[in-house]
Amino acid sequence: MKATIGGLAARVRLGTRGRLLAITLLPMLALCATLTWYHYQSRQAEVQAELAERGRLLAAALVASSEISLMYGQFDELRATINGMLQTDSAIQRVTLLDAGRKPLLDVVARGDARPEARYYEAAVHKRLLYVTGGGNRNVGNMGYVQVRMTPTAMLHKARQRLQVELAVALVGLLACVALAWRMTSGFADSLQASMAAVRAADAEKRRLLHRVTSAVEDERKAIALEIHDELNATLIAVRLEAQQVAALAAGLAPPETAAQVRDKAQAITKLALGLYNSGRSLVRRLRPEMLDMLGLEGALEEMVRQVGSSHPACRFTLRMEGDMGAVAGDAAISAYRIVQEALSNVVKHARASRASVAVSRRGDALHIDIADDGTGFDPARTAAGVGLAGMRERVQALGGSFAMDARSGTRIFIELPLQSIK
Repeated sequence: MKATIGGLAARVRLGTRGRLLAITLLPMLALCATLTWYHYQSRQAEVQAELAERGRLLAAALVASSEISLMYGQFDELRATINGMLQTDSAIQRVTLLDAGRKPLLDVVARGDARPEARYYEAAVHKRLLYVTGGGNRNVGNMGYVQVRMTPTAMLHKARQRLQVELAVALVGLLACVALAWRMTSGFADSLQASMAAVRAADAEKRRLLHRVTSAVEDERKAIALEIHDELNATLIAVRLEAQQVAALAAGLAPPETAAQVRDKAQAITKLALGLYNSGRSLVRRLRPEMLDMLGLEGALEEMVRQVGSSHPACRFTLRMEGDMGAVAGDAAISAYRIVQEALSNVVKHARASRASVAVSRRGDALHIDIADDGTGFDPARTAAGVGLAGMRERVQALGGSFAMDARSGTRIFIELPLQSIK
């Protein structure tokens, strides 16, 4: 059992640390991924821009060498120059020399499997007319064209290598951050678990105190009810009997007027004693529902609903009971009885309802209470909860149950009382 509890605590602690780590590291991972993607895309754009610039410069540089080759029709020296460029610069993939009609005269391709770009860079080889007098020259036409195709394969390979190194460094840093975060969340998770345990312990202690207070109140009510029943009611019965005897003795008094006055006073005392006795009986029933002891929970609720319905005919009250209520006694029965009693009192005082229903059912080890009316309802956010609702909540909390209320259209109260936790 201890091992199971320890394992459960470890899983809860691990789950808390995992959530804390996720909150801390997920934004960092997203940031790293975004920066990596942006760096890769920007590096590719830089490679394309650099290739374009180098291609144009290379085409322009080859124009001067190509002019001599085109004039004399000798391309060996130009081929050697281009081969040297291909060997020293892996970004050049192909150089083509065309005549004025765009007929290929020379085509030099780099070795290897590098893929060329779809675009090419072209420069025209101009025919120049040289002036002896005055100096200078003038373009009089095109002798041909120089086309250069570049390949990004080598440059992208180097960029990927650098990116891999950067990613490796970033991964090492991220792992260091994970280790540091794991170590820091260890203490935080333990502190959080301790705080949660303290809150749970305080809540349990609060429930125990509420249960003790409720039990003490019920015990005090029971003691007061017994005191009223045994002492006050007995005294009132004795007063009524004595008054009746005084009324009987008054018949022998003279004169008759005095006898009549004494008899009237004795009868008045008898009526007062009877009224006090009935008030005492009503107070005893409110303090300690004797129907609950005599009829059990089901019979006591039926009697309560019947009495409330007969006293307030403008509202129709119904009761539905499900499950075995014979074993529901003690604190569970008293709490259920008091909750229904307070709810019906609120319906009568505030709801202005035409119908109200009470449903009590036992399902397993729980007692479910559903009380509803079609009255005006109220807004809990704007209307302060009365003492009755607060008392109902406290009773439910003291027994470890759940309390829910919906007052948007009419009022409906849902209560669940766990019977196994009630001692």
